[in-house]
Amino acid sequence: MLKRTISAIIALPLLFYILLTGGPVLKIATFVVSIIGLFEFYRAFSKKEKPISWVGYAMTILLFLGFFGDFSKDYFTFVVSLGLFTLLGLVVFSKGSLNGAMITFTGFFYVAFSLSHMILISDLDDNFFIWYPFIIAFLSDTFAYLTGKLLGKTKLIPSVSPNKTVEGSLGGVIGSVLFSFLFAMVFKPEFQFYAIIMGLTGSILSQIGDLIASKIKRLYDIKDFGNIMPGHGGVLDRFDSVIVTLPLVYYFMILFHEINSKLV
Repeated sequence: MLKRTISAIIALPLLFYILLTGGPVLKIATFVVSIIGLFEFYRAFSKKEKPISWVGYAMTILLFLGFFGDFSKDYFTFVVSLGLFTLLGLVVFSKGSLNGAMITFTGFFYVAFSLSHMILISDLDDNFFIWYPFIIAFLSDTFAYLTGKLLGKTKLIPSVSPNKTVEGSLGGVIGSVLFSFLFAMVFKPEFQFYAIIMGLTGSILSQIGDLIASKIKRLYDIKDFGNIMPGHGGVLDRFDSVIVTLPLVYYFMILFHEINSKLV
């Protein structure tokens, strides 16, 4: 518990600084977290499979070069296509494993591509939406934990995560919706209706993200993906919920701006 507390005391101010500063600081931080998360992902699977890790790292480097160079969206489509067909080519010509290739591609999409939406949000945002992935993920997790401790009786998916309960999951959804609405009410009242929907869908996705990480760890018999944050595990242990909420928040933001522009 002491390790978790100390890690949180160090990590939270750093997270706030990165989000508030934005720009190159956010891009560098997101790139570093993506590389570490990708390493943790491939290491977990390497116990039974053989990911073609260097392709995943190369795709991630190329992806983030596009952000630093402010390239067009077509560039990112090119990176994804190049990576996919490189992997398939390696399977054909070097007798690589198709499973390994798909794990490599999945890792890139699951970790690096999803995390890159933090930059996309920051580039288009007025410093309102950038907080939402963390509000949804962290508060959903907190309320799920507290509700589960107080009221939890019915196991959610015991084969994946034996401590999670249906009551806790519902508590997480309620907490996420409530704080999502309150945050919008204070800082962007015109977003309140959308905030309810985003809090609801975000909490569900957040919990699924947590369960995905738990399933991988159970399948490959590991306790944590890493130990970069004492008491919390690795990057994927801490950001498993945020990873899946980032794309949701970005596309919700795009939808909100498009609807507003048509109504004006």
